[in-house]
Formats: sequence, structure tokens, C-alpha cells
Amino acid sequence: MRKVMTIFGAILFASTILTSCGGGSIERDAKRVAELQCKAQKLMQRVTSGDMSVMEESTKLTSEAESLSKELEGKYTSDSDKEKFAEALLKEMGNCK
Repeated sequence: MRKVMTIFGAILFASTILTSCGGGSIERDAKRVAELQCKAQKLMQRVTSGDMSVMEESTKLTSEAESLSKELEGKYTSDSDKEKFAEALLKEMGNCK
């Protein structure tokens, strides 16, 4: 359970970082982030439901999210670009199934 909470915390941290940073194309980067977050949500639902077989996959996804976070950090510095990214991310997260 401790591992689950650690992974969930790492994903939540990465999500927070990513919503305040952007990338080359706002829409494209928002879609990439949303896809990672959707995958993370699905995996966390399975783990919390008792499916521990996806723990390794969860760890890998967390690592990918951290890498993307570092890649996107600092790409957008203006407040307007950060706001556009946050809006695009919310829109893409709405498509999460």
C-alpha cells in the first residue's frame, strides 16, 4: 500500500508540475501530458482495486512522467502560454476514457 501511495504521489506531483509548464506546440504537448495522466489514472485504479501485477508498469509510467516534466520545464515562460497550456490540458483530459 505504501508503494501505491508513493506512486500516486509521484504522479500527482508530476501532474502539478506539468500543468504549470508547457512545450513546443501547446496542443501537442498538452495531449502528450493528458495521455500520460490518463494512463496513470487507469493504472492507479487497477492497483487500488488489488491488481498488483501492474505495479511495475506504474513505476515505468511514473518515470516517463518525470522525464516529460523535466523536458517541458522552462519551455514556456510567459503567463499567457502557461494559461493556454493549462486550458489545452483540461480539454484533453476531458477526452480521457
